[in-house]
Amino acid sequence: MKYQIDDSYIDDTPSAFLYQRIMDCYPKSAIGCFIINDDWNEHALLELKEKSEAWFLVGLQTDSSELERLDIIEGVIRCQPDEVKDVTALLDVNAASTIIGIDVVDIKSLFECGNSFQFIQASATGESETDLIKVTTHNLVDQLSTARNTKALFIGIESVQSLPLEAFAYISEAVESLLSNDDASIYYRSSMTDEPNSFYLKAIYALA
Repeated sequence: MKYQIDDSYIDDTPSAFLYQRIMDCYPKSAIGCFIINDDWNEHALLELKEKSEAWFLVGLQTDSSELERLDIIEGVIRCQPDEVKDVTALLDVNAASTIIGIDVVDIKSLFECGNSFQFIQASATGESETDLIKVTTHNLVDQLSTARNTKALFIGIESVQSLPLEAFAYISEAVESLLSNDDASIYYRSSMTDEPNSFYLKAIYALA
């Protein structure tokens, strides 16, 4: 196995956690997430990685702030300020509880495909699950139209109940038919939402 995670990361330890400079202590996690414009520097990030015992760090870029390219950072994800929690939750693959399996090793492989990533999401509400899936998938594919040549894509599916295999096949076919790069690495995860009559698709893709 190319990468191995210590057994201590299993069970209640989140696979991703959002850290802030003002924290008195850093809880343990496998993926340490931080907001770039919170004035993190190399020393602070080294301390974060050591104290949190994170396997690797991921920066979240919510504005035009740029962070010096550091080997300690696995990648940077661009997102809006109100999407920070969504990004962290998507990376917390330990919370996924349905038939589509994924783990932190897959997330590590995702970030090996690039250094800069973009977060997008789409959602819909309504009574018909079929309509929800179609509308949300269409909206996500529209946003992915500029990412046809991406090297890596990670999609999170959130539904009220476990997604039928036919629905997953519909989503994956729509997404994968858009991509022109046959060698793109594509990862999926699914989880449950407690919001009734809702369906969400969230994605992270590598920028060229």
